[in-house]
Amino acid sequence: ADEYHGTEPNSEVETQALVNYAMRVFPESQRRSDPEKQMDEALGDDIMGMYVDIHSTGEYIYYPWGHRDKTSPDDDAYQAIARKMSFFTGYDLWASGFDFVYPVSGDSSDYMYAVMGVSSMGLELGFNFYENCDTFEKNILPSNLDVLLYAASIADRPFSLAKGPDVLDVMVEQVDGELIVTAEVSDGVMVNSLNGPDHLTGDQDIVKVVVYLDVHPDDFQEGDLSWEMSPLDGEFDSSEEIVEVSLSMRDLSAGRHVLHVQAIDFDGYL
Repeated sequence: ADEYHGTEPNSEVETQALVNYAMRVFPESQRRSDPEKQMDEALGDDIMGMYVDIHSTGEYIYYPWGHRDKTSPDDDAYQAIARKMSFFTGYDLWASGFDFVYPVSGDSSDYMYAVMGVSSMGLELGFNFYENCDTFEKNILPSNLDVLLYAASIADRPFSLAKGPDVLDVMVEQVDGELIVTAEVSDGVMVNSLNGPDHLTGDQDIVKVVVYLDVHPDDFQEGDLSWEMSPLDGEFDSSEEIVEVSLSMRDLSAGRHVLHVQAIDFDGYL
């Protein structure tokens, strides 16, 4: 048969292996006790964990629900994630309200969301089921690798971080013993890259930008170094800002350093 459902849920050894692995790595506290009855209950912004299912072909990004043409209760977050993934590839969204090609029952992305309680996405890569290796490596892999890196970067709080602003570029210049750090941040450039109406998470003003030295913002502790950056136009009054800060070289020890830039929007999203 073209579509084999198995003898019972999770009957196949490959499926069992995937489910068992997911149970080990995703938080047990987020699992749904009665997934079918809880399908209309949102998981909310505080969940952690990201699952990405990779297929070929079609140049699509998909997310729950896949088994029915209906949005999930976490659709605002899912749209934000999918739209930002599309920023890198230009792929269309296979989802309710966009191009819902056909329903797919038993899809792993629906399962991971509904049962495991994590963010789950799917990618339909490229142009052919059996892609030429040269075409894959040159034309498909580079932009989709950016998608996977983005997914990894928000995996700690995907439904929250996807709603926040993005740091699009960071530049560092040394001038007369000072390091001039300039950053471009935006709440809307990535999430509104699709043709059509803008997404509701993409129009909040930027209210704060901080640069951290040699520490990730999530790991920042008293005694670590950070500086607030200032908008070049003098005021935080837009969803897109160019910001800057000048750091004295005397504050830095000799050697290599890592800078992390984090922006916050009016709704408090990072």
